Amino acid sequence: MKNLTKLDTFGFFAVTGRDAQKFLQGYTTCDLEDLAEGHVQTGAVCNIKGRMLCNFLICREADGFLLRLRRSLIEPTIAFLGKYIVFSKAVLEDRSETLTCYGLTDAADGFPQALHEMSVQDFGRVLKISAAPRFELWSEEDLSLKNIDTNGDPLKWEQDELAEGIVWVDETSTEEYIPQMINLHGLGGISFSKGCYLGQEIVARMQYRGELKNRLHLGTCDATVPRGARVLNPAGKSAGTIIAKAGHAFAAVLRAGESGYTLEDGTAIQATEAV
Repeated sequence: MKNLTKLDTFGFFAVTGRDAQKFLQGYTTCDLEDLAEGHVQTGAVCNIKGRMLCNFLICREADGFLLRLRRSLIEPTIAFLGKYIVFSKAVLEDRSETLTCYGLTDAADGFPQALHEMSVQDFGRVLKISAAPRFELWSEEDLSLKNIDTNGDPLKWEQDELAEGIVWVDETSTEEYIPQMINLHGLGGISFSKGCYLGQEIVARMQYRGELKNRLHLGTCDATVPRGARVLNPAGKSAGTIIAKAGHAFAAVLRAGESGYTLEDGTAIQATEAV
């Protein structure tokens, strides 16, 4: 393998036990009944107001499910779900110390061919996460100890994700946004036919009865754009917030239908709605 990038910002937790699926089905936007073996799914965990605590990739394990999300949100997400799991025959386990996420940009024999397919290789699970040749490897081994170059550029990886409109909720944006605001529905991360889950009423109302006024936008800026920075419209009023950045590329949740954006210091930025 080559062109590996160690993605330290991601961590893992597992939900295992007899009631793992029944429990998680009540707290995820995706429908776990549709998650087949050998596939991964994107989704989110919301609070009662329909705001995302985190978004994730999830796959089945022999005795439950494994989720990959921002490492900074592993502990708070486990604490949040832990309040509800006490009456289920299931357990939550942080796997961030035993699993590492790597990014790959070269296909190899045996790698999955279709989006969101997964295969098991010598060094771990390989997931196809993009129509482009981009994969994730979830490994229980430190591949740098195997004389494998893992020094790919994480900044370049994040720029490629942003170019595809993929944003991961982190500690600065947790419990701030409804899933549609980061286009999770466009990425297949929301089921509108499954049963109830926490926050489902708000998410469904936004889809069927509301107007999505704040939408994901992608853009570039010559200045260093910090996460959490406010974006202003031409009238000087708040239009939204930068929620992800990688070099000069950024993603922001902004009021739909506006343009002529600036940062609070007057720096002009270019941003267009993600599709």
